[in-house]
Amino acid sequence: MILADLARRFAAWIALAGLILLIALAGPATCHKLHREQARARLGEEQARAASRSGEDAVATVGAAARREQVSDQMTRDNEMEIHHAKGAEMPIDPAVRDAGLGGLCRRPAYRDNERCRLRRPAPH
Repeated sequence: MILADLARRFAAWIALAGLILLIALAGPATCHKLHREQARARLGEEQARAASRSGEDAVATVGAAARREQVSDQMTRDNEMEIHHAKGAEMPIDPAVRDAGLGGLCRRPAYRDNERCRLRRPAPH
């Protein structure tokens, strides 16, 4: 009976000691797991931000290239109009000169699908 009395008296202290022991053993592992999860979350956020910045850079690069191509194509069309409206434009020219000029124009994206350029393309084999 003495042992049972002692156990009842110290039951709260024994439970408290057990709880402290459990916290002491499980606490560092829980903290480590929490820090690891937080680090993973930060890494995921950084990766998402980096991917977003990379996408923005790609869009800006493609947009700038498209604008440069538009400017170049417009300049080619403007040059063509200036040539066609120049004095003497209606005069006949040597066919070799004409073919060389048309060949140069037809290599440009602005004229690639022009009917005169499509007619000049070699037939597919």
